[in-house]
Amino acid sequence: MKIDKKTRRQIIELIVIAGIVLWCVFNYKIFFHIINYVIKLIMPLIVGIAIAFIINVLMKLIEVKWFKVDKRKNKKLIRALSLTISLVIIFGAIGLVLFLIIPEFIEAIASIIKNISNIDWSSGIASKIENIFPGIKEYIKNINVQSMLNSTLGSTKDIVTTIVSVLSGMASKIFLIFMGIIIAIYILADKENLVRQTKKLLKAFLPDEKVNELGNIVKLTNKTFSSFITGQCLDAILTGFEFFVILSIIKIPYALILGVLFSVTALIPYIGGFITLAIGAILVSVSNPINALWYLIVFIVVQQFDNNFTYPKIVGNAVGLPALWALVAVLIGGSISGFAGMIVSIPLASVLYTLLKDFVNKKIDDKKQK
Repeated sequence: MKIDKKTRRQIIELIVIAGIVLWCVFNYKIFFHIINYVIKLIMPLIVGIAIAFIINVLMKLIEVKWFKVDKRKNKKLIRALSLTISLVIIFGAIGLVLFLIIPEFIEAIASIIKNISNIDWSSGIASKIENIFPGIKEYIKNINVQSMLNSTLGSTKDIVTTIVSVLSGMASKIFLIFMGIIIAIYILADKENLVRQTKKLLKAFLPDEKVNELGNIVKLTNKTFSSFITGQCLDAILTGFEFFVILSIIKIPYALILGVLFSVTALIPYIGGFITLAIGAILVSVSNPINALWYLIVFIVVQQFDNNFTYPKIVGNAVGLPALWALVAVLIGGSISGFAGMIVSIPLASVLYTLLKDFVNKKIDDKKQK
């Protein structure tokens, strides 16, 4: 039996792929070590692409709505202006929020410490604990605090090493974000050429049919992520502002901090609200426990208004993911990448859900035609 060139090539490809898979299975530790090393190596690029994608949403809006880029010839100047305005708006908003929040946050911490130190029912609690656990006061008096600190923190050298490690970790994170911003600026400044070069590279190594399929997946991903980020951010800002205004009207303390916290956690669907509820209830109940009840009422009202009116109107069906799978996606994303994973998981799961749905429908249609 004679084997043609195409079949021979496919057999060779299968053998090579099978060999690679077997090597990865039997040397999984080395394989994961290589993967981790590669991810660390390209992490600035990954962060840069993520930042570029977020900035591009605003930059594209400015180009189309403000400068009418499709009707202008000088696109390079418009791109530079749109990119600069986008950066000023984003980082200006972040700086303004921090400028407003940091003084109130310091005041909140000082107020909490003061209120805790002035609690007059602590002696009653202590006496009840003494009745349940006789001799606990004497045990507490005999605790050697210095010995505990030494055993917990170790020597001075260990403490210095820990502090240096924490500071170096923070510095590396800041440097990573800084490099990501620089890479994002370069990507956005010449994104059309990068897209064209990527298409050309894919066409050189893949069949045209596969290139078109990848192009459709990229378009779907871009549309889903853009719609989600735009709608989610707008919804988070509006609901956070509503929350802040209502708390300010009924004179609940730390309204600004809680409003910003509501906006930030609103970016995490389904789970973010519980974070705001727990932190806020603890924060407002320190000065006056009755505030926690009013805070809970306001939170439920704003949350229900958002779930039933604001969120459907703003975000709408842009994501198109059933609630159950959205919740599963948030939990998985959070376990893998924390806060960022929770945010990205929804649009990513939506893309996978859409692709799977189209694939299943295509298979069903093919069966019906046979």
